[in-house]
Amino acid sequence: MSRKVFERRENLSPKGSGLLIRPGASRILQSWGLGDAIEQVADNCLPDSIRDLKTGKDKIRTLPASLTKFPDWGIHRPILQDILYQHAVQAGAEIIFGSFVEDFSDNPGESPSLQFQGGKTIGGDLILIADGIQSRLRTKVLFDVSVGWSVDPQVSDSVFYGVTVPQKELQSDTDAALLLQQFDHVSGGLFGLKHDDGQTSMWSEDGDIVFVRQHFEGICPPLSAVLSLATKCDRWKIAQMPNLPRWTSRTGRTILMGDSAHAMEPNAAQGLSQIIEDIGALQILLLSLPYLDVSVISRFWENIRKPRVERIKSFAAWNTRRFLGHKDHAGSHQKYADTDWESIKDIEPDAAADFTSPAFFKWVHDYDVVEQVSLSPGLECIPCP
Repeated sequence: MSRKVFERRENLSPKGSGLLIRPGASRILQSWGLGDAIEQVADNCLPDSIRDLKTGKDKIRTLPASLTKFPDWGIHRPILQDILYQHAVQAGAEIIFGSFVEDFSDNPGESPSLQFQGGKTIGGDLILIADGIQSRLRTKVLFDVSVGWSVDPQVSDSVFYGVTVPQKELQSDTDAALLLQQFDHVSGGLFGLKHDDGQTSMWSEDGDIVFVRQHFEGICPPLSAVLSLATKCDRWKIAQMPNLPRWTSRTGRTILMGDSAHAMEPNAAQGLSQIIEDIGALQILLLSLPYLDVSVISRFWENIRKPRVERIKSFAAWNTRRFLGHKDHAGSHQKYADTDWESIKDIEPDAAADFTSPAFFKWVHDYDVVEQVSLSPGLECIPCP
């Protein structure tokens, strides 16, 4: 089987900040044999702390870090890119850089194909389109249902600025060191603003640290000290995709993958992990159901993945509002005792549970793609590898 990846860039991009690989995704990467390579260069993620700017007090309780036996990794984007590239090549994939896909064709009765700059055409059995939130090809994939649906990104008026400060520098500052009383290691933070920064790009590693310091002048001493110690920041313009009517073409042989289908706001720290889960689920279906046409498999895949991703996407947007200090008036949230969190391993995961509940947290993080695929209606016969 020929597997080709066409990348517009001339080589792997050296730019990028940190990425989180949550347990639901790390278990998939381990099953692919990538666990050791990632473990050697990744950090184990620590609990997040959301603090009031004026007082510095925690606004949201710390969530349990040891929910599952699978790792919760943090890794630098270029390092992960290199690991994935090397393993893809070893697995037999042909990765072709400098390839600009201008268009694709996916008509009933014909094999789907890609059209490249210069006129070259390459056909295949299944096309995965992964050209990001600003996808040029998304509208054509959904041409027959796009009328009345928004298929363009929803860009919010929120911008997040990320800073990283070495632990030694935090320890040397009296105010910043107070943050280390709760965690042994603090490496970075996010400061969110509702404003139009006038930038067209969605992400940049060259944020304006002076502007951020000036805007947050007068906040509590520990957080102010972090901004004083930071020498630079990156910036994220917060955006997401609306819920699309589907992620596949009319024939089911072309799939929108990752951010081109379901880009989400970053405040669930699940964007990359949901992409890995997407690929993991598709792999299981393709290997387990070779007797089915890919158009049928893609429908099964979409039915499995779409509800989960859209629920997590809603959670991410809710988190953004919460991080920016908005009150949630949609309904009161139950208070959960420490004992509820301490016994989280015995709690049944529940996608419909309150966003603040242990049951929802467990469903988000301790998720087994293999098990869920095998339990899906019509697929009960799929063996768990």
